[in-house]
Amino acid sequence: MGTQRTRLNRFILVPVFLAAALSVAHADPGKDLFDKQCASCHTIGGGDSGGPDLKGITAARPHEWLETIIMEPDKLTKAKDPVQLELIKKYGYEMPSLGISHDDALKIIGYLGGAAGAGTETGAAPAGEHTEVVVTPALVAKGKALFTGQASFAKGGAPCIACHRINSPGIAGGNMSIANLSDSYAKMGERGMGGALKSLKFPVMQNIYRDRPLTEDEISALIAFYKDAAGTKGVTAATLFPVGGVGIFIVFIAGMILYKRRTR
Repeated sequence: MGTQRTRLNRFILVPVFLAAALSVAHADPGKDLFDKQCASCHTIGGGDSGGPDLKGITAARPHEWLETIIMEPDKLTKAKDPVQLELIKKYGYEMPSLGISHDDALKIIGYLGGAAGAGTETGAAPAGEHTEVVVTPALVAKGKALFTGQASFAKGGAPCIACHRINSPGIAGGNMSIANLSDSYAKMGERGMGGALKSLKFPVMQNIYRDRPLTEDEISALIAFYKDAAGTKGVTAATLFPVGGVGIFIVFIAGMILYKRRTR
């Protein structure tokens, strides 16, 4: 009886081990790297997001160029590469350097090359389901409070206003970054901005938020605020100048009248 059970167990376990071995054999390290490092801003066949859609990118760009932009995108910027400059103009920022090694870059490129012609059924990575943030006054107010620091992030991250500007009346914004988040939202869209807030890949943001990621609720609130601000013309020095000029002129005239009255 014991011998029969042992044979039965072996009969059951052999297919299980074979399936596990096949799964490991078919694992794609390039896909794992893409999902970890790239998928927050890029899709393959899902359309532009925080960055361009990468479907067909291995056929459209030279292999060396792809290696450089994955490993050291700033080199392309310094060299005034026309494609890189056009991307920066379109998306409003340079792709951050993620510290990806040469070997890992080759794996990502290999995956992109395979996914480009494979179709969604055999490994391409189109954009996943995206639930649009419904903008409400309450959610905008929450996002504004998080942006300005009136409300604290759950994990203790610094408020956005420390570095960023935004087109919202009464908010001056920080001086550290040239990125105006109203403009960034207009270029990136909701999906792209959501990916940027989830990944926090930019060097300064990594230092601040590495151990303080934003929650899904905080991301939704910030997106609602950015979306609302993207349709608002901010009150800037340029818009205030005419009013200020009129005020100064009136004060000047009043001063001249008083001065003349006293000298008579």
